[in-house]
Amino acid sequence: MLAVGQAVDVDAHRFVRVLRARVGATFTVCDASGVVWEAVVSAIEPFVLEVVGLAAAPDRNPSVALEVWVPLLKGGRTDDLVRQLTELGVTRIAPYASRHAVVKLEAGKVADKHERMRAIVREAGNQCGRTLLPEVLAPIIGIPTISPAGPAAFLWEGGGAPAREVLGQPPAHILIGPEGGLAPEEAEALVKRGWRATTLGARILRAETAVVAFAVMALSALGEL
Repeated sequence: MLAVGQAVDVDAHRFVRVLRARVGATFTVCDASGVVWEAVVSAIEPFVLEVVGLAAAPDRNPSVALEVWVPLLKGGRTDDLVRQLTELGVTRIAPYASRHAVVKLEAGKVADKHERMRAIVREAGNQCGRTLLPEVLAPIIGIPTISPAGPAAFLWEGGGAPAREVLGQPPAHILIGPEGGLAPEEAEALVKRGWRATTLGARILRAETAVVAFAVMALSALGEL
């Protein structure tokens, strides 16, 4: 929790070089609990941003909870999805590599991928005005192995109930498969763990298109959008 008079630990380069901050300029910042404060630049070299009081700011945090299982995709597309899901209002992001994923998760690179995604979330949160950022889980190999706490749905090109039917009971957890789709045994395992198979229709969507489309639909059904 920040306090009046406290110096805020921030990225000085961003404030000085990108935002072109000058002594006396004011900014709104938030602490780890999501409380928004007003701070003023009191020095440039070294850069000092000092809290001067609470700030009146609109609440841009999501009012519902949605966990999205995101496939690891090639070409940095998963990074783009992490950014977009943060902007849309997802509250938890769970990256994973299933059997048919093109990208193979290397155990030695999990920590680096995780930290990169957390950095992307922070940047996206700053851009869209969220003060409570989504939780990003460390990437895993394989599909979820425990039953979800609440309604859950996954997109399945092998068939399933229409999305409009599944979204009648808005899911708290959704999962989208990779470029190669989920393996039949993976889909079967999800169903056994309480997930419901669904489809967005006859057209075959790219994985990144399906992630954004299904997340938007789920958030809308939950009353967020």
